[in-house]
Amino acid sequence: MKQHPTVTAGQIFTLLFISRMALAMTYSVTVSGIASLWSFLLPLLLCIGLSMVLLVPVNLLFGNRRDSSVAELSVRHWGILGHAVPFLYALYFLGSCLYAVMTLKHFLTILLPKDIHVKAVLAVLLIACIYAALKGIEALSRMAAIVLGFILLSTVLAFIYLMPGFSSKNLLPVEGVTLWGMMDGTVFILSRMNSTAALPIFMPSVKGKLGKSTVLWSVLSFLLLFFMLVLFRGAIGDYLDTRELPVYQAIEGAGTLQRLNPFFIFVSMCSMFCHVAILLFAVSESAKPLFKNRFGKTICLVSGVMLLLLLLWMPDSEVLFNKYGWCALTVIFTFVIPLAVYLAMHRRTAKTVCCLLLAALFLTGCNSTQLNQRLIVQGIGIDQREDGYRITLIVLDTENEEKENAIRLVYTDGKTIQEAFGTLENQRGKKLLLSQCLFLMMSRQAADDNIHTLSYFSDSNEMQKTANLMVTEESAETILSTAVKKFGYSSEAINLLADSRAVNQTEVHCSLLDAENTEEAMLFPYVTENQDLSSLCVDGSYLVDKSGTHCLLNREETMGILIVNHRVMDFTDTVLVGKEAVSYQIHQIDSHVIPVWDTAYPAVRFVIQVQLDRSYETATRHAITESIRQKVRAAIDKTLLQNGCDVLSVRQYLGNAYPERYGAVADKKALLRHSSVHIEISI
Repeated sequence: MKQHPTVTAGQIFTLLFISRMALAMTYSVTVSGIASLWSFLLPLLLCIGLSMVLLVPVNLLFGNRRDSSVAELSVRHWGILGHAVPFLYALYFLGSCLYAVMTLKHFLTILLPKDIHVKAVLAVLLIACIYAALKGIEALSRMAAIVLGFILLSTVLAFIYLMPGFSSKNLLPVEGVTLWGMMDGTVFILSRMNSTAALPIFMPSVKGKLGKSTVLWSVLSFLLLFFMLVLFRGAIGDYLDTRELPVYQAIEGAGTLQRLNPFFIFVSMCSMFCHVAILLFAVSESAKPLFKNRFGKTICLVSGVMLLLLLLWMPDSEVLFNKYGWCALTVIFTFVIPLAVYLAMHRRTAKTVCCLLLAALFLTGCNSTQLNQRLIVQGIGIDQREDGYRITLIVLDTENEEKENAIRLVYTDGKTIQEAFGTLENQRGKKLLLSQCLFLMMSRQAADDNIHTLSYFSDSNEMQKTANLMVTEESAETILSTAVKKFGYSSEAINLLADSRAVNQTEVHCSLLDAENTEEAMLFPYVTENQDLSSLCVDGSYLVDKSGTHCLLNREETMGILIVNHRVMDFTDTVLVGKEAVSYQIHQIDSHVIPVWDTAYPAVRFVIQVQLDRSYETATRHAITESIRQKVRAAIDKTLLQNGCDVLSVRQYLGNAYPERYGAVADKKALLRHSSVHIEISI
């Protein structure tokens, strides 16, 4: 039976808009795997165009006639094979519901007090979603109008409270934004566009101009998200990069805005309620063609009960949040299937598209170098000698056909790095492929001259800028040969070396991109060989100042620098309380550097705030305070007071607080070395 349009295109895209906002509010670093907020910001602009492209088949298929959904059209044009499409759509929407509910569960588990049973709250919310989905598309659109009002109100409140503290300096990324990071962010955003696939299912109920609504939805959705994230980042700074829920937890750093916590949680739950209800209704609408457009409410009810049972009994699993899988499914159900149905209905157009695809596949150039004619480099060791450089390369063994991903060590010498690589290419008759290189390991002597050592790789277009930089007291050749013997001659095993950590649960990686962009100082992980372990370890870090100062830091000093620069997140340490060693975990660190210039030299106050569980006793809390104070003091003594190295950004604070007096000082290093320091630790 032909369906009559009951909602406008504007209403259906309002539903999709709220659905998109719901998942954005619950954005989680753990779920997404994206640590830098900038890797989420820039892809939002890219996704404006991508979302329009994804909806091109929908606009072509439902330009004027909208009497049947894509599920009904597939059954009509593909016969028995077409019956699989409604089933797959229903299964996809049911899985999307589970994904959304488990995301909300993760969100509420972090934010709600521990005495509130999260599963009970979600069960009540899910029952309400089932009831709303049974009411149909018109009721959902009316509900969406109310939720849209809440979202706009929360946006206005956030703007009012955050804008006074907005600073453009906070928008500068702490770490460089890489191409891989942007691709990862784009994949994550597309993976959360589950409800967009419901558009070709809802088409028989929609009236109005689809093309204009598509453009408005794409532009407004992602621009609003971009605007809010820029507002949060500008007002709060890089604090957001260390938060589990950066989009929501920006409220914690916004002073008065903390009082509105319950309201923002309420808005998030209302948005997710709307999102899940839309998906449940999409399950029933997509499955109806299998039953000759009957039993829609029964399907919706059964799906809701199944979802409720899965919520109550299914354990948490990271597999459910795999962004690559969900991204692929979004493209398939939003773009591929509607396009395939459109081509089935327009055979002449299908022939043209096939010809273009064949031309793209077969009319390609053949002036490319085969992989077996390349030396695929995975790691590079650099040792500096009196007559030049000794280079150690970890390369994939493409000649070993018996074992996949086997590696071997290759050595070369030269007065310059370029000469050494050229000699190796001439000897082997193969060209180096540096795009797969994971790390550069330098001896201490080579690291002292890092500007010249890194210039070749910085200027290389082929070398990936995310390659990690490391330093070793021994020769890099010795360390790498030991690593290969201990880890084994396989690509997977040697990757462990590229992912070394300077302090437990605290990454201190300095990438090639960091070395190019960092203004003040660079922290290289410091690799050492531990004969008592079956692997190599990393102890402390090697610091290189842009002005040429360099010093070796131990583990305690490295941790102190990271604490002052609030570059640590959720790390575990051990302190001695009496005769017993007690392990403790820090959840959050905030630090402030406050300079005062009363005499000839400044007095710098470091204020460190640490968040701990309340379960620790007074003696333990005192021991933790002293442990943190010792780490920070050790870092200040080694870098600021001994070497005048500005890894703690004291110059920036002095320049802002006392620009005229600071500008008149000729010897900035002497000024830093003679400053007095006071450290305050509060828990």
